[in-house]
Amino acid sequence: MITPPRYTALRASLPSSEVSFGCGGFRLFDVSEIERGQMGYSVASDGTSLCGDWHGAWKTSWIVIGYETACGDPLFIEAADPALPVLTAIHGVGTWAPVAVSISLNAFWASLEEFARISAGRSNPVKLGANPLTDDERSTFLLRISALNDGQIEIGFWDVLLAG
Repeated sequence: MITPPRYTALRASLPSSEVSFGCGGFRLFDVSEIERGQMGYSVASDGTSLCGDWHGAWKTSWIVIGYETACGDPLFIEAADPALPVLTAIHGVGTWAPVAVSISLNAFWASLEEFARISAGRSNPVKLGANPLTDDERSTFLLRISALNDGQIEIGFWDVLLAG
C-alpha cells in the first residue's frame, strides 16, 4: 500500500495526532502507523484482503488515516479521487456506508484546524463543563466547516462531534 504523498506532507505539518473535544475528537495515524491501521478494514489479521466489489464492501482505494475517538469509527481517504476526500463509516454493522467528512484532504485539514480552535479549553468533559459551547459558537463553527467544503457535505458528522 502506498500512502499518498500529499497525506504524508500534510500529516507532518500537524503538531499533534489527536484533537479532543469533551468525550470525543479525532486521532490521526502517523505515517508510520498507516499500514498497521488498515488491519480489520482492508486486511485481516492473517493478511488476507477484506476488500470487495459488492455493495457495502470495503474498497481497495480506501486508506484509513485515523479514527473518531468517541466511537472508534474510521476516518479514511478515497485514494482513487485526486482530491482525496475524507470519509467515515460506522464500524461493526456488517457493511460499510461511507459518509463524506470533507470534500478533499485540504478541506479536511482546514476543518481540523477549525475543530482544534473550538476544542481549545474543552478537551475533556470537565473542561467542556467549565467552558460550554454556546449556540453561536456551534453555528459559526458549522457554517465555517460547510464553507470549507463548498456546502457539499452532510454537516451532521461535525455537529455530533460537538455533542462532547
